[in-house]
Amino acid sequence: MSASSKKGDERMDAGKNMSLNFKPLYIQVKDKLLSMIETKQLRFGEKLPSEPDLAEMFGVSRSTVREAIRIMAQEGAVIVRHGLGTFVAGSQVYVRSDLGALKSITWAIKQRGWTPGTTCTEMHEDVADNELAEKLQIAESAPIICIKRVRTADSTPVFYSIHKVVKETAGEKILNWNMDGSFLEFLKTQCGIDILYAVSTVLPVKKPKTITNKLEINPATPILLLDQIHYDVSNRPIFRSYDYYRTDIFEFNIVRRMR
Repeated sequence: MSASSKKGDERMDAGKNMSLNFKPLYIQVKDKLLSMIETKQLRFGEKLPSEPDLAEMFGVSRSTVREAIRIMAQEGAVIVRHGLGTFVAGSQVYVRSDLGALKSITWAIKQRGWTPGTTCTEMHEDVADNELAEKLQIAESAPIICIKRVRTADSTPVFYSIHKVVKETAGEKILNWNMDGSFLEFLKTQCGIDILYAVSTVLPVKKPKTITNKLEINPATPILLLDQIHYDVSNRPIFRSYDYYRTDIFEFNIVRRMR
């Protein structure tokens, strides 16, 4: 039996012993599910058991479960993704962000009250191809550092990034970075590089299955890719990033003006 199946069975076994003797049944189911979210028995981004499983867990009808989930979705505690299931969202549905504001993913996660983490880290030296050399204004085949990692919120994968950094600019310190926390903060405090702005392009994801596997989500979940060139206060291009956001977690806004 897989760990996830065992975890689900444990929840169901616990649910069978729950007594729902007062308040309307759908309110009792809602309250218990909210309690499970608050105590992290159900974690942020995690898929809830199916309606039949929840009905069996609490000893109620599927219509009662459906009404409880409907109310929770209205309150923003869960996200209902038709055809995919219902997912824990927390007190708000999305991490809402201004696309024109350059903030680290660590900052965004903390602002939502979640604990940031890092998994699937990889760092290696490479050389710039013709396109990257042009973007970063360096010689073709110049040495770069490639950093890949998955960022998590309350242990749930929410963001995958690939950074390609000019090695000569960043220096040798970058090779000793543990790859946790904000990369922008690391550059500022450890490398003396203060990133001022980024030029971003929104692109389609060429290999969505690869990315959804990294983020441990259903392949049908849309992914937002930002291809970004980051510049320091002297307008030097420092690194290129490919940032992949879960659209069931992140929502971006942008203000467009007439010229």
